[in-house]
Amino acid sequence: MDNQKPTFEQICDPAWRRAEQMKVKSEAVWVTFLELGGLINVSKLAKEYFNKSQSWFVQKVRGITVCNKEREFTTEEYARLSAALRDIARRLTEYADAIDAAEE
Repeated sequence: MDNQKPTFEQICDPAWRRAEQMKVKSEAVWVTFLELGGLINVSKLAKEYFNKSQSWFVQKVRGITVCNKEREFTTEEYARLSAALRDIARRLTEYADAIDAAEE
């Protein structure tokens, strides 16, 4: 977030708060999974794209402290997560195109 102090109106505006959160990688990931609201199977995403458990993934998304260490994604893991979401989007588009092309 920038160094200017936000106004009361800005703080009360969900769109402004979301825009500010999307400027920080860790918060952007949090907002993304909050807004997706279970549309993506986190367990399968963690296993397929990271070869890790759901709990590992959720700890990273939420920034949970485990054994006195805050869990957060590395730069490489952020890139892998972005690539995973793009791959899922590509796959969904291909499925939608196949449905559109299929005969009734």
